[in-house]
Amino acid sequence: MTGTYASVPMLSIRIGVALSLLACQGVSNAVDCQRLSDLASRDGVFVPGDDAGRTVIGKGRLQFYSAPDYSCVMRGVFVIKGQTVNAYTEYRKFTSVVYLSGKLDKPIAGWVRTNRLKPNGIGITPAQK
Repeated sequence: MTGTYASVPMLSIRIGVALSLLACQGVSNAVDCQRLSDLASRDGVFVPGDDAGRTVIGKGRLQFYSAPDYSCVMRGVFVIKGQTVNAYTEYRKFTSVVYLSGKLDKPIAGWVRTNRLKPNGIGITPAQK
């Protein structure tokens, strides 16, 4: 029985080390949201101003992200079906948008899932020739 009790602390140490390694690995895989947003804005597909209007479609809230990655969530910032946003850049499965509302002090800028947006034919600039 002495051997059984002696191995319990060793098992606890091994589990602790394994958990520490996993925690450190998770930190190193963290997304730099600001850097990703800058990169996506630069390398993404530009949306012309005369075609920037988008209407939110689908069910539920459309969550805003500070960068085109699900780990960059902007908690409590969302729009709902039927609301209008202005698109600026598309990158992977996200679109950079600005939401304007008379109820807010300032516009809300961020990234949303592209598949929840539908072009509405309204632009923020005259058609480019």
